[in-house]
Amino acid sequence: MTTHSKIASLAENLSAEPYRSIPRIFLDLLLWAGLAAAAIYFQRWGLTAICIFVTGFGPLHDLLVQGHEGTHDLISRNRRLNDFFTWFTLAIAGISAEAHRRFHLDHHHYAHSERDPEYRFFDRVVRGVPGWAYFFIPMFAQMGVNAYGLQRTIPGQVRRRIVMELGGAVLLHAAIAFVIGWRRYLLFVVAPMVTGLYVASVLRSVTEHHDVSEGSEWTNARSIVTHPVIEFLWSNVNYHLEHHLYPSVPYHALPKLREALSPEFQAHHSNVANGYGRTAVHLLKDPQHFASK
Repeated sequence: MTTHSKIASLAENLSAEPYRSIPRIFLDLLLWAGLAAAAIYFQRWGLTAICIFVTGFGPLHDLLVQGHEGTHDLISRNRRLNDFFTWFTLAIAGISAEAHRRFHLDHHHYAHSERDPEYRFFDRVVRGVPGWAYFFIPMFAQMGVNAYGLQRTIPGQVRRRIVMELGGAVLLHAAIAFVIGWRRYLLFVVAPMVTGLYVASVLRSVTEHHDVSEGSEWTNARSIVTHPVIEFLWSNVNYHLEHHLYPSVPYHALPKLREALSPEFQAHHSNVANGYGRTAVHLLKDPQHFASK
């Protein structure tokens, strides 16, 4: 059996493992509630500010990671459960699950090329997609993803579903605000999104594809070696190249996949960088979105 056959067999076995997204979603919700409860109980602005930032940087960002899992049908093998939790996790950020599915699966199909919807969206935000554009890209992400699903070329029933999902997202946020009150809604839902979630989105988005080579599945994405705490908080989203190579492998099995892929990464000069912070600082100053071949 060849090396590639062994890796493909391992990936198939890993894809068959039980999914862990639903327990993880409830853990994220518990962490979110716990941070809000700590801020409310102690009533210290310094602690409140920390709780707000950590909420966005940790559990809110990870809920989007789990929504991404659902886009690949990796939350549950029960279709209805998978669709519900995909809608729920993405609705928190104002994104339609169906629009995200179409946007993201097309991104995988045309990864890091001029036909990639992600690149086309980024290019509309700032022409040419220099590194500093990623300071602005998260501000328009919901609009870009939802608009992709509402194009006239998309079947009418799909567009109607997207509108219904977005309407459901509005109702979800209205219900949260009604239950906890508008002040707490602004403090513990909106504020985390514009602080910690924004920072996490910049760090992750600029490191995934910026300044990598197009045309090869081994070089068109970047993985990050990061601290185990970040791996836990973000459910292994740093294994981005592994995910692009084998998107059917659930998040918790990606470290095992990297072990098998490491020799191939070296042979293909794949992009595996150390640390989100140092990598992002370098890339944010890098004007080149597509690396020179």
